Amino acid sequence: MSNNLALNIEQIKKEKSGIDVLADIYIYSIFGEKITPSDLERFKWYGLYAQDEKQEFFELKIPLEMGELNLVQIETLSQISKNYANNSLNLLSSQKIELRNLKLHNLPNIFNMLHNVGLNTEFEAGHTVRRVLTCPVNGIDETQLFDVTDLASRLNKTFIGNKKFDNLPNKLQMAISGYEEGCDVQFTPDVSFNATKDLKEKIVFAVKIMDRTIGYVTPPQVLNTAKSIARIYKDYGDRENPQNNSFGALVNSWGYDKFYDILNASINYKIEKNIFIKNNPSPRKPRMGINSSKIENESYIGCRFNLSTMKGSTFDSLHQLLKKHEVSKIKITHKANIIILDAPSKNAHTLAKELEQIGFNPFS
Repeated sequence: MSNNLALNIEQIKKEKSGIDVLADIYIYSIFGEKITPSDLERFKWYGLYAQDEKQEFFELKIPLEMGELNLVQIETLSQISKNYANNSLNLLSSQKIELRNLKLHNLPNIFNMLHNVGLNTEFEAGHTVRRVLTCPVNGIDETQLFDVTDLASRLNKTFIGNKKFDNLPNKLQMAISGYEEGCDVQFTPDVSFNATKDLKEKIVFAVKIMDRTIGYVTPPQVLNTAKSIARIYKDYGDRENPQNNSFGALVNSWGYDKFYDILNASINYKIEKNIFIKNNPSPRKPRMGINSSKIENESYIGCRFNLSTMKGSTFDSLHQLLKKHEVSKIKITHKANIIILDAPSKNAHTLAKELEQIGFNPFS
């Protein structure tokens, strides 16, 4: 982003909301006109980026709900890659899929194909609340304290595509984990909710602002706490200085105590500080290789991708292999690996060997 554009980002958002530009993307694709710098900035709300100054090619980043893909979605992404993206397809560490070498006039077809299988790119980037990050084996690892699927789904439904949260001072990234230590996401999220137990064995969530726990809430209080945090950032974050408009900058300027006080004043319950927490002695199991699922007769298989470049044809081979072995879904991890979520245990070892043959290595 140029300095001039950075200085005008608030004006760009005032002129038109980033969430309202999907129709503009379609119009540009029909008439083939060069996209203005302001619209290019807004198109990031839908994960669309120009690869070159001439705008001959574009890349599209597709965020995944909780990092998950089913077989139909894998097949569709493979088709889009082969038909429209010159066979390009990359797994990103942010639990996203990246397609490159796209032509502008093909974007309506691509967006329609994604929509038809339950994928969308709303709030991929821009000054929004991003999709909540979760642990890739949530719901299938027996060492997990709490399955956060429902809470994560409610958080995404609340924020993604919601105009009330499409114009923050900058991005806001949240994470939720059923583990006391949180998810290994390779960076510190702005806000984290990590499950733990009190001395009465009841589940509570530690509320972490950046790298500090400020207190604890119950599972039913997580959603409203997250909404209140987002509203505070929207109302009080710096919109004048683009070098100081991050959520972390707001927290640092106030201090954690002031942030805690303002957050507590905005809700009708108290974020408890004085809770005695029971130490959870069970370490997380390894993610890679063949692992027993908490679901009877199922295993999950963590794989690293060994080849230097992923392709759409690789995803096609993956789809055929999963279908053959009665697998229905996978997850992309925060390290851009994959986890086969529901392999029948009777097929797990054969599947693992065949995965290795197409570049997905469960044994390294």
